[in-house]
Amino acid sequence: MILLIVTTAVGREPQRGYRGFVDANVDMSFQQSSYSSGVDTYYGLSTSHGCQLNPHYFIGAGFVWEHVRKHDDRHYSAEFPYYVHFRTDWTINERFPIYGDVRVGGVLFGDCRFYLSPTVGYRFNWGRKLNLNLGMGVTFRGYDWSDEKTLHPQLSFRVGIDF
Repeated sequence: MILLIVTTAVGREPQRGYRGFVDANVDMSFQQSSYSSGVDTYYGLSTSHGCQLNPHYFIGAGFVWEHVRKHDDRHYSAEFPYYVHFRTDWTINERFPIYGDVRVGGVLFGDCRFYLSPTVGYRFNWGRKLNLNLGMGVTFRGYDWSDEKTLHPQLSFRVGIDF
């Protein structure tokens, strides 16, 4: 069914002006450090708002509310990354609307000090002003503990809408 939708959908280019995004994401960390080992999972909801400069380039800002489940299943916490959002949309052969985006920022109320999340994905057209976005990427979180500075890569999946 997904293959049929992808091969028959015709993508429309985004229009100049205001553009907003609401996404749900899941990030999974597989890296080990002296403080923890195992898989940490980050579940989040994000929103970005900004300006579509032309049919291909967007710039905006946003934040994520994330629920963090640590590998031991007993430790939960919340983080609030904020970021500047850059995005580019392209249509290949007038039929396949793809995108790439990068979110760069920091984190409020958490151990993480640096946040970088590049993503690539596919944009499904749901009408004149609404699109469904499916993306996959890597999220990097930088930590600065008293005796250790680390950069944790995480596999990231995103599903959301833009309007």
